[in-house]
Amino acid sequence: MTGVDHDALDRVHRDSDDPWDVDSSYERRKRALTLAALPREHYGRALEVGCSVGALAVDLATRCDHLLALDASPAAIDLARRRTAEVEHVDVRLARIPAEWPDGRFDLVSISEVGYFLAPEELAEVVVRVRDALTDDGHLLLCHWRHAIVGWPLDGADVHDAFLAAGAQVLVEHREPDFLLHVLARWP
Repeated sequence: MTGVDHDALDRVHRDSDDPWDVDSSYERRKRALTLAALPREHYGRALEVGCSVGALAVDLATRCDHLLALDASPAAIDLARRRTAEVEHVDVRLARIPAEWPDGRFDLVSISEVGYFLAPEELAEVVVRVRDALTDDGHLLLCHWRHAIVGWPLDGADVHDAFLAAGAQVLVEHREPDFLLHVLARWP
């Protein structure tokens, strides 16, 4: 099974400046809970996989020295760059994960609302890449929709289960009818 059709996601972002309604009260509240769940007030180097239009990137930037925000959609990258233009320590780049995983280590990795767009074998590779990329005291932030994801390879529970099965330590778990949030510590 293959992962997401990147052209389909690019079309979604070309058709709307806010395809996921990231400025809605639900999304703002979810991002606030996401930030509140982080165990540290501040991180040095952070990575956001699947930044879409950059809403979470703006919020994460308040908690780190440098944020590398990635997305596979050129249209999403354009929107995210506009949204983060005033934040100098955010670097928004086009990249297809896991094939174009960035070099270096990170104190925080965020995979939010994007893991289900991967094929199972791609997700397995992302688990390994995250494990290898996190600093010894680094954190992984996972947040995904809990309802059925029609037409995509995985659902939110599948994504979280893959990381949990790899032995990451659970620091925070928050469940709501609409989303699941975990903060995990680096695992052996």
